Amino acid sequence: MIRFICTCDVVNKSILSLFMILISGMLMACTSVTQHKKEANQKQEIQEHTEGIDHHIQAEWDLTPSFEHPITYEGGREGSYTIIGNQHTVGFTGPFPLEAGKGNKYMWFYFGDEQIYDQPVKIKAIKKDTEKLITLHSGSFFQGAEVSPDSVNMPSILKFPSAGRWKILVYIDGELFERLVVDVE
Repeated sequence: MIRFICTCDVVNKSILSLFMILISGMLMACTSVTQHKKEANQKQEIQEHTEGIDHHIQAEWDLTPSFEHPITYEGGREGSYTIIGNQHTVGFTGPFPLEAGKGNKYMWFYFGDEQIYDQPVKIKAIKKDTEKLITLHSGSFFQGAEVSPDSVNMPSILKFPSAGRWKILVYIDGELFERLVVDVE
């Protein structure tokens, strides 16, 4: 009987040791996957940051013009918006002038021909004479956000951290789509 207890004790210790090894292996694998995901995200952020600096710091810093965009509302009433942007790609309207440190609602307009509903949009910006690329907004153009029946729009809250000249970079589905230059007071 004593010998049986000792044998069982050895078997129990072996099973316990095997179980601990398996748990340790699983934890290391999960940690490895999590670490890999973190590294991939960091790599993408660095790539976007570097991409922004390499291609856009060197580019022109002339202010993007504004234009009047006429619309017809659902009831037939006509109106217009003052938009900063490009009449063939994108632009935005909202309270102007842009004020540093103050988050305001801005409505984005898409003027292109491609169907872009529900594709991810990132609005990033970089201040002139700096190297820090910031994200101002992430969202998408979606049905139901239209300001008129023929509009493709996206609401956003933009908050620039400081005054100065800023280059806004509009990414649609991960690709740089447009650059807009604005002054922030």
